[in-house]
Amino acid sequence: MALSQSQRLRKAAQKAARRKEIVAQKRKAEAAALAAPEAPSDYAKRAPIYACFVTEDLFSAGIGWVALARRMPMDSVAASFFMVDPWCLGVKDAFFRTMPIDAFETHMSFLLDFQEPIEMKPSSVRKLLHDAAAYAGSLGFAPDDGFAVAESLFGDIAMADETFTFGKDGKPHFVPGPSDSQARIRHVMETLAERGTEGVDFTIGTALDLFADDDESDDDGEAEAAALPAPPP
Repeated sequence: MALSQSQRLRKAAQKAARRKEIVAQKRKAEAAALAAPEAPSDYAKRAPIYACFVTEDLFSAGIGWVALARRMPMDSVAASFFMVDPWCLGVKDAFFRTMPIDAFETHMSFLLDFQEPIEMKPSSVRKLLHDAAAYAGSLGFAPDDGFAVAESLFGDIAMADETFTFGKDGKPHFVPGPSDSQARIRHVMETLAERGTEGVDFTIGTALDLFADDDESDDDGEAEAAALPAPPP
């Protein structure tokens, strides 16, 4: 059964709220990490895998988490976390931490409060991360500065031979995060335009108030996305 306009708007609002919550959880989780930023040791790169997952709706939601953790002595883990935008920006955030296992589990409870994790082979996860970075790179966006350090935790794990599809409906789709400034949004749009990227979608708004009074809306157009305009000269 086709969705009504109000149902589509409500669904878009739910997605926007979810996206905002993910970012908020990430900030809390970073504050919970007990160790200062560091790089994985050679020992950590060879330690047994403790956890390796991707959030289940990564590709359908357009944002999600990827994580790899290795078991360390003294009930601790070496863990790398990646916030991935498979629709446009690739690896938006990446960081590495060493922490007690209980702190890692707390960290996960923040990150996964609204997203279900699915286990994935480390070789597949590594390929996913590299492909996401390559896709964003083709659009003009580099991965987060912490990517190389965090990614090095994979050690000598070879990338799997499989293919992932990026973008949404066959084209880039940029969704501003709640912490993205107008300058950041404009930079992304201008970068896409300068690359001659065609058919890009731009989701307007990330907060519920953008969809207020949606039951009274008379707009027959799609509210979730608008065509990316070229920047003014």
